[in-house]
Amino acid sequence: MVDPSGFEAFWFCAYTPLEILDAAGFTPRRLLGDKDGLEEADSYLHPAFCPYVRACLVEGLKNPTAHAAIFVNACDGMRRLHDAWKRLCGSDFIHLLDFPRRNDIHGLRTFQQSLSLLIDELEKFTGKRITLEDLRNAVNLRKEVRRHFHDLSQGSPGSERLKLAQKAQQLDPEEFLKLRAEKPWQAEGIPLVITGNLLNPSGLVALVEEHGVLLVGSDLCNGERPFMVEGEATGDTREELISSLAEQYLRRRHCARMSDAKRRHNQLLHLIREREARGVIYASLKFCDSYIYDYPLAEKFLGNEGIPLLRLESDYQDGHAGQLSTRIEAFVEMLRG
Repeated sequence: MVDPSGFEAFWFCAYTPLEILDAAGFTPRRLLGDKDGLEEADSYLHPAFCPYVRACLVEGLKNPTAHAAIFVNACDGMRRLHDAWKRLCGSDFIHLLDFPRRNDIHGLRTFQQSLSLLIDELEKFTGKRITLEDLRNAVNLRKEVRRHFHDLSQGSPGSERLKLAQKAQQLDPEEFLKLRAEKPWQAEGIPLVITGNLLNPSGLVALVEEHGVLLVGSDLCNGERPFMVEGEATGDTREELISSLAEQYLRRRHCARMSDAKRRHNQLLHLIREREARGVIYASLKFCDSYIYDYPLAEKFLGNEGIPLLRLESDYQDGHAGQLSTRIEAFVEMLRG
C-alpha cells in the first residue's frame, strides 16, 4: 500500500479524468515538457515525431521524485510516450487509459469501463477505496477550478489566457483557487480565435498578438478546451457517477482525434460567433496526423461560412516563429482591408 498524498500524478492529455486522480488522493500535474531539451529525446524517439511527446519524455527523464504517470490512448504519439516512459522513467504507477474515438453509446460504454479499470488499479496501488463521497468532492472541486479559470481569464488576451490555463492544469486545485486577477485587461486588436493542439504561449501565440491581433479564444488542448465542459457529472451511486463523468468527458469540446469532425467544427463555429471573432488561426504541432487530416475539412467548413483561416505550424520551441511574420502580417492586413 502507498500513501498517495505525497505523490504527484503526471498527466499529458486533456481527456485525463482528473476527478478520479483527485479522489484517489494524488496531486495531478500536467507535464508541458522541456521545450529546450528536445534534442535529448532523439536518442529514444525519432526526431520526426510529436515535439510535445519528445519534450515530455525529456522532462520525465529529469524527474527523480516519486510519482504516478497517467497516459490516454488518444493518439500514436501518446502510445509511444507511454512505451518509452515505462521503459526509461522511474514512475511508481503507470496506467494507459483507453479512450474511444466516438461519443456514441458504444464509446460511452467503453470509456465507463476504462474509468472503472483505472479506479480498480488505483485502489490496488494505494490500498484505499475510492468512495462515492470522494468522487463527488473531486467533481465539485474541478467544477470550481473551471469556474475560477473563466472568472480570471475574462477579457484577457490569448497568450495570458493560455498561461492561466497552464497554471490551472499544473497547480494543486486549492492553490489555483487562491489566485486572483492581477489587473484589468484592456487588450485591443483584430479579434481572432486560435485553434489546434498544444502551443507555446510565449512563442507563436505571442507573435500573433504582436501583429495587432486580439486572440479572443484559445481552442487548444493546453488552453481553454479542457474548461469548456457541458453539463454536470451526477449520480446517486458510485457507478452512476462514473457513468456520468464518462459522458461529461465525451461531450466536452473535442480535439481533432475524435471521429465526429462535424461536431468539432460546429463547436468551433459557435466559439467564433460567441466571441465575435473575424477569423481563425489554425496552428498545430508538427507531425500531428490528427490535425493534418482535420485541416482540409476545417478549411472547407469555415470557408463555406465565410470565415478566413490561416494555417501555421509549430515545433513547440517556436525558434522559427519569426519566419512566419510575413504570413501573419498579410493575413491581418487582409482582415483589415
